Amino acid sequence: MLLVAALILASNHIIGRHLNGVLPPFGTAFWRFAIGGLVMLPLAGRSVYLHWSLIKQNLWFFIFLSVLFVPLSNGFIYLSYQWTTATNGGIVSTVQPALTVALSALLFRDLINSKQAVGLVSATIGVLVIISRGDPEVLLGLEFNLGDLTLILAMFTAALYNVLLRKVPTEISVPLLLLVIQVIGVIATFPIYVAESLWFRPVPLTYEAVTALVWIGVAVTAIAVGLNNAVIRSLGANKASISNYLRAVFTAMLAILLLGESFEPYHAAALALVMGGVWLLSMGRSIGH
Repeated sequence: MLLVAALILASNHIIGRHLNGVLPPFGTAFWRFAIGGLVMLPLAGRSVYLHWSLIKQNLWFFIFLSVLFVPLSNGFIYLSYQWTTATNGGIVSTVQPALTVALSALLFRDLINSKQAVGLVSATIGVLVIISRGDPEVLLGLEFNLGDLTLILAMFTAALYNVLLRKVPTEISVPLLLLVIQVIGVIATFPIYVAESLWFRPVPLTYEAVTALVWIGVAVTAIAVGLNNAVIRSLGANKASISNYLRAVFTAMLAILLLGESFEPYHAAALALVMGGVWLLSMGRSIGH
């Protein structure tokens, strides 16, 4: 499930970069989750009625999760591609596991073993290599790409969302959770989408744009995010965050094959560090249920 989700989510980075001059970031997020909600409605619509009292009891928590995941996490991911590449985006997103572990320790006192700690360090160094483009002077001079920094902020909100999923009542199934998050997230994103359409760029009604939105609405939002949420609830946020590293590998491969981006030596070094971190991170118990 992690492997399939990572591959599909990698396509999200490719589309975000390829259509960054066509699709506006928050308009993309709005329609992505609107389409995803329509897909999930037949699967979870009846569950909304059956668990309505439980949803109302936890409404503010679901609102918080929705704002974290839709406009702040995914909206900022699409925004970052105004300035950065798909390869950079896929690899920079691997900072999320380190943030997940830190937030798990801070909020729930979850700890990791020594091998996993080494894995986090290795993967984090890989992220720094890609951000600095293999030049330590870039880090020393804090000359970060604006898109990379925006993406790191998106990864922080995504990590917080993943860590807080353990607080979702067990009676709430994954399809129902997706539907609730998508509906509230669309409502929260709507004002930003309207403002963006008026003062920046509207969503174009072209074949390419509609096809991309349908793909990310169905495959990315309904299928990949659903698989990812199921794995998080099963393995815990820390261990499930390994998928970010797999996503980085798939994104780099797809960017080279489909977008013609160049693969530099520092990308290879970064991926080697990241994949070593994946192997070490997998050597631990599943926590965070």
